[in-house]
Amino acid sequence: MNNIQLICFDLDDTLWPCMPTIIHAEESLYLWLRNNKPEVTDKYTVKELRDKRLSLAERQPELKHNLSKLRKVSLYELADEFNDSADWIDTAFDIFYEARQSVHLFDDVIEVLQRLSQAYELAAMTNGNADIHRTEIGHLFKYSITAEETGAAKPDKLIFSSLLQQSALSPQQILYIGDHPVQDIEGAHKAGIPNVWLNRQKQDWPHQQIIPDNAVTDLYEILVLLAIK
Repeated sequence: MNNIQLICFDLDDTLWPCMPTIIHAEESLYLWLRNNKPEVTDKYTVKELRDKRLSLAERQPELKHNLSKLRKVSLYELADEFNDSADWIDTAFDIFYEARQSVHLFDDVIEVLQRLSQAYELAAMTNGNADIHRTEIGHLFKYSITAEETGAAKPDKLIFSSLLQQSALSPQQILYIGDHPVQDIEGAHKAGIPNVWLNRQKQDWPHQQIIPDNAVTDLYEILVLLAIK
């Protein structure tokens, strides 16, 4: 741990709960559609629109690393289905995207990140379309690595290589923290980056071939791991 210069965090389900954020954003979009495109909400529920988007992702797997484009394409398909113009799609997406950034941080996040930022550079890495710089903790992060910009999603080594290139650090100078055994821990492991599994739910480790370098149940334990008083 003496070599660590940068700490990289996953976002969804690491710094905030993911599904409540997504549900809020989808409901915000659905309300906008009800007021502006009622023919859509007369035919589909929120869940049915979500299922249509998931089906689209299966039909076009190249969109899975770009969730913003996936959502826009799903809206274009709706416009086509109802023989409508596409002049409303950017506005509708912006409604979703703005709500998507309205996150509710876990209780340990602000204090721990503030203390870590005094000793380390911080980076964010996400497969999703959260924008760390549009949240209340964005000012603490020097780097933001996204699957959308990289063209690959965790656990692909390419997205971790992007972090190495931008920071100009070696793998052993970075500590990666995330909740997902495959996307986060397996991905960091294959990139040679020391890692910490954030196991807030206190689950059993599911992976047979790879184990995390460290495991914690909350971010306060990171301070202990790094001997920060």
